[in-house]
Amino acid sequence: MSNYTTFTMRENAGPAFPPTPQPVPKLAVLVPTRNEAANIEELLRRISAAVTGIPTEIVFVDDSDDDTPAVIRSAARRRGGGACKVSLIHRRSGQRTGGLSGAVVNGLRAANAPWVCVLDADLQHPPEVIPRLLAAAERDGADLAVASRYCGTGRRDGLGPARALISTACGSVARLLFPLRLRGVTDPMSGFFLVRRSALLLDELRPRGFKILLELLVRHDGLRATEVGYTFADRHAGESKGTLREGLTYLGSLADLRLGRRAPPPSLTTAGAAEVEPLVPMARDTRTVGA
Repeated sequence: MSNYTTFTMRENAGPAFPPTPQPVPKLAVLVPTRNEAANIEELLRRISAAVTGIPTEIVFVDDSDDDTPAVIRSAARRRGGGACKVSLIHRRSGQRTGGLSGAVVNGLRAANAPWVCVLDADLQHPPEVIPRLLAAAERDGADLAVASRYCGTGRRDGLGPARALISTACGSVARLLFPLRLRGVTDPMSGFFLVRRSALLLDELRPRGFKILLELLVRHDGLRATEVGYTFADRHAGESKGTLREGLTYLGSLADLRLGRRAPPPSLTTAGAAEVEPLVPMARDTRTVGA
C-alpha cells in the first residue's frame, strides 16, 4: 500500500474562502444627465462625501450627445466611487422616451436600494442635503421626502428673477389643480427628492418632460410626504436645460394629469432597451431596463 497522498492542484487557485459579500445598498442616488460633462467629477466627489456611512449606489441615466458618458466612466473608475457602487445607463437617441422624467423612471427600475434620491447633475441640488432627506423620511415614516425651496430655511438663490417667477407660477397652478394630492407639499416642481422604492407603481407612470415629482404625487394616492428646506444653488457649470419647449411640455403634462388621460405605457423602441453598465465595483451581470 502506498504511503503517498495525491493532491489535485487547480491553476490559479485562490484561497478556499468565500468572497466577501458586498453590502446591500440602503440608498440609490439617481442622477439624470444630459451634456453635463463639466460637472461630473465634482458631483461624484460631493455625493461620495455626503453619503459616508450609508451603503449607497449611484446610478447615472444619461441622455447626452457629448462626451458625458465617457467622463462618467473615467471619473467613476478613477475615483472608485468612494464607498459607492456606480452604474451608468446611456440612452441613445432612439431610447429617450419621456425625456428627463423617462430617464428617472429607467433609473428607478434599475435601482436595487429601498430608498432612491433623485437630483440633478448641475449641483444646484446640493448633495450634502441627501442624508437629511433620508433622516426626515425615516423619522416621519414618510414615503417621500421633498427638498423644498419654499419651506423652513429653504431659499431659491440659484434662480434668476424670471425663472423664480415662472417656478412660483407653475407650482401655484399645480396646487390649484391638485389640492388634495399636493396637500402639504410646498415645492411640487422640485427635481430633488427621496422616495421609498416599494411605494411606487412604476407601470402607472407616464413620464413626460422634466417634472417627475408631480407625476409621482398625482399618480399615487396616499403617498406620505415630508419636506426638508434647502438652498437652491447656482449652477456649477454648463447651461440650463429649461426651454420654452419644456414649458409647453409641462403644460401638456398638467392637462393630461388633470383630465386623467391614461396614455399607453411607453414601449421599447427599435433601438432596444438601455443597458445598465456597472462601473464601480465591476459587477458580473448586465441587466436591461425598459423605457
